[in-house]
Amino acid sequence: MALAAALWLSARDRVWQAPADPLLRMTAEQAFSKGLSLGGGGHHLAALPYFRRAVNLEADSWTAHQNYASTLFNGAQEARIHLGKDEPATRSSLERMIMIGESLRQTDEATNWASEPTDRAMVIFQRAQAFHTFGFPLDALMEFRKGTELSPGDAVIARAMNRAEEQLRSGGNP
Repeated sequence: MALAAALWLSARDRVWQAPADPLLRMTAEQAFSKGLSLGGGGHHLAALPYFRRAVNLEADSWTAHQNYASTLFNGAQEARIHLGKDEPATRSSLERMIMIGESLRQTDEATNWASEPTDRAMVIFQRAQAFHTFGFPLDALMEFRKGTELSPGDAVIARAMNRAEEQLRSGGNP
């Protein structure tokens, strides 16, 4: 009888715990794959927690940081249709600017972890594209040039650098 009472008291004192968030059970590879799937479908904001999980599990992975950076950047520009018109999917311009700032910070992290010059060039190229998109043509050009120095044979980066130079020479006309 004493044993039954002890077991009942032990069970009664246990706190019920909700099952863990499925995201927290994912490996870095699973989270990365899910993030790529969502991001590839244009659902960048939905992909953010998955890339954040990949970064948390693989903090020394330049690709994890770069994909998180790209997803933050794309999420800041994600649109939705509300009451029949396109509008930003995020609530405020401040929130979008915070996302862009974190995107640039994650790009810096990716650059720090990328060991191959071609990998660093890709990260820098994507950073340059972000600067160009947000109207910082001189910053974009500087980054395109860095990317070209790191990967001189990369035709995509070279073309982007040439277009940026031409656009600045022509006063912003394409």
